[in-house]
Amino acid sequence: MYNLSTSCLIFFFLFSLFHHLPCASSKCDSLFQCGNITAGFPFWGGNRHKHCGFPSLELRCIKNITSLFISSQEFYVLHLNHTSNTITLARTDLFGSICNSTFTTTTLPPEIFELSPTYKSLTVFYYSFITYTHYLPGYICPMKGLIIVSENPDQYHNICGDTFTLNVPTSFVGGEKELNMTNLESVLSKGFEVKVKINDLSCQECLSSHGSCGFNETFPLGATCSPLNPPPPTSNSCESLFQCGNITAGFPFWGGNRRKHCGHPLLELSCNQNNSTSLFISDQEYYVLHVDQTSYNLTLARDLLDFFAP
Repeated sequence: MYNLSTSCLIFFFLFSLFHHLPCASSKCDSLFQCGNITAGFPFWGGNRHKHCGFPSLELRCIKNITSLFISSQEFYVLHLNHTSNTITLARTDLFGSICNSTFTTTTLPPEIFELSPTYKSLTVFYYSFITYTHYLPGYICPMKGLIIVSENPDQYHNICGDTFTLNVPTSFVGGEKELNMTNLESVLSKGFEVKVKINDLSCQECLSSHGSCGFNETFPLGATCSPLNPPPPTSNSCESLFQCGNITAGFPFWGGNRRKHCGHPLLELSCNQNNSTSLFISDQEYYVLHVDQTSYNLTLARDLLDFFAP
């Protein structure tokens, strides 16, 4: 039999090595938490490191209030649903009086966000020339001028003025002739819902292989086992397992038919002619007697005679 004390020492060394594996680390396992908001991939922020999410989806927490910057505009995050991949946002400058807002349009990046079908966009026309107010319906903002809310972005385009857009529920009626500003401001404070475009399948595969969902810039909003480099989406090479004698191993190991990008670079398994499996650690060859993929426990031996011991 192999020497038990030697094997135990080797086991604890390997456990320490696993503890520091980038993809097996807890950095991306931790979630962003702030108030009633809990978020994982594709978001990051707080204790959740930048490589764990999409670069532009950083969540910030101030006094238990979560915010997100989109195209240089700050939004409050009112609700986040990971099951449906939806998030409810409200512009911080519209969280109160519209007349005090910046009167600018923030374009949601279409490659990341999609407005939920239960919401629509309204166009706000505003004019600083008071001379127009005698024949144009709307609401007068102090120091800003006349504003008109319409579902038709071309309705008042021939009149000199500026515009910006708002997102409201489809059930909301703008009321161009009798604009109820209090009602509009109440609707805006409840925010609007968008769907976050995310590669669910990639993320699920990563988690099933004991990895952590992170971001890889080579994929459109790419979920990947950060910081490993996954194969192209059409490749199934990481589905194969390393097999040699009585040893079967998946992530974080690689070797044989299992390619290098499917595991940690230092954990290459080799199948020898006598069907024994070996692993090099710090230039020392060890023979793998047993692999437990559930607990990540390995039984190793430095002497090949231990492999054949009864």
